[in-house]
Amino acid sequence: MQRNNRLVATMRKNLKKKSLRYLFLLFPMLAVFSGCAIKHTFEMAGFMKDMVAQLKERETFLIESAEKPLMESQETLLTQLLEEKEGLDTLLSSQPYLAYLEEQTGAAHKDYPTYLAAVPTTEQKSTTLFALKEILPPEATDAQIQICVDFYFELHELIVKEPDITADSEEMDAFIKIHLIDPLMDTYPSKMSTSDAIEVMKMGAVPSGMAPLDTEVFRKIWLEQLETYGSREGLLRCAISTPDEFALVRSFFEDTAALETWIRLPPRQE
Repeated sequence: MQRNNRLVATMRKNLKKKSLRYLFLLFPMLAVFSGCAIKHTFEMAGFMKDMVAQLKERETFLIESAEKPLMESQETLLTQLLEEKEGLDTLLSSQPYLAYLEEQTGAAHKDYPTYLAAVPTTEQKSTTLFALKEILPPEATDAQIQICVDFYFELHELIVKEPDITADSEEMDAFIKIHLIDPLMDTYPSKMSTSDAIEVMKMGAVPSGMAPLDTEVFRKIWLEQLETYGSREGLLRCAISTPDEFALVRSFFEDTAALETWIRLPPRQE
């Protein structure tokens, strides 16, 4: 599939808007500790600018990776699976796909539901950890990074299951506070300094921006596959070209039909 330049341009436009939204959700935390001094405002603005730039690089990398044409071996697998008459969920539990999945992930599973129950896998968490570390402030400790990793997957699931959640700033604010800000604050002494509060805001902004970005990147690319190849072949191509990401999102739904409904959701008007 040729790279969709319009998709890239649209997502880059939305990225800055979404990142700033999450900054505003986190900004009241700073007010509690520091009175929002101007120098701290500029410090956060500088960090956000750098973060947005790094997320744009990640976005480009994900799009290019997901849109790579299937290799010959992958095309052979696709052809083999398309020749079968079973439904998609059955095909994903077939020996040819499970063997491919083992080759890709390094772990064997008796069927696809077993793999879905295991995600996010240790490898997926490790990959996310390294991606977050590239953007998180260098002061972040191992414990704080792990909190950000856990929150990334929690937020990822939330915005897939409740696509309109990002439109409700109060509900999102509460979710971020309970699942991210409070745990990060617990890693500091009871009396936090202004610098501590700034660090919490910086760390909180990263997974809060990366999870929605990753979710939307893959949803739009998978939608292109469905529109180009139809439901059956399109979903199989998604499961072959992006097996880890596909399985993670598939694990949030009862079956692939429900997953397809989510992929085909019209974009929310902002």
